[in-house]
Amino acid sequence: MRRGTRAHGDDQESYFASMSDLMAGIVFIFLIMLMALSMYNIEEAAKPQQDEPSEKAYQETIAKIMEERARMIEALRQDLMARHIDATADAANGILHLPATQFFTPGTTALRPEGREKMAVAAALLARYLTCTAETPELPAGACPATARVDQMDTVITTTAQPPKGVAPETMARVQALETSAALTSAQPLLYDLHGRAGQPLLTVHGSATPPSAPPSAPSAAKGGSRGHQRAPAGPGTVPAGDQLTMAFTMALPARP
Repeated sequence: MRRGTRAHGDDQESYFASMSDLMAGIVFIFLIMLMALSMYNIEEAAKPQQDEPSEKAYQETIAKIMEERARMIEALRQDLMARHIDATADAANGILHLPATQFFTPGTTALRPEGREKMAVAAALLARYLTCTAETPELPAGACPATARVDQMDTVITTTAQPPKGVAPETMARVQALETSAALTSAQPLLYDLHGRAGQPLLTVHGSATPPSAPPSAPSAAKGGSRGHQRAPAGPGTVPAGDQLTMAFTMALPARP
């Protein structure tokens, strides 16, 4: 009878042997995970060193594109000025400012006859610069971007003029934008056909109405602190300083590596 029974001590030894195997397995798995994590950290630490040259090359390319755009903007400004079209430039940001009063009578939506002629001249210059190559004639050296093309030219008509009676300022600005777009594309249909990298029209024109700033009060007429008369708001014939046509040129930048 004694031969067929298992001692209680044998059960304990079997139990402790199973626990030892389990703990050894857990430690082994932990070591494998620790090694995998260490290899991952080593690879991640090496990535910035590998990506640093490509990021530096990308930044140098972007800087070159911005320099080329600045040269184009300045050359375009000088060409406009040479043709009696007033313009100022923020070349570093790719922006041209043209006083809108040389195209529109303040407070009206129709182009002046001489304004329409200037629009045609500006359209011809824009078409030349937006489609230029190294072989394009009559362009200053370095004025044509070589690294990237212009992807969008966003044009904004900003007006602070008093609109005609019964016309909202926003409506007048939108109509001026339509007049500007029609004048540019009718003089140079190529501007209508140009598209950016995403297939959107390269030339966009829209209007923006800005309320005129409040006129300062006149000095007091008496010492008693009585109010002086304020100046009347500017009428439709007054030339506001803020009326301008702004052209912002966006380049087709390469994708970041």
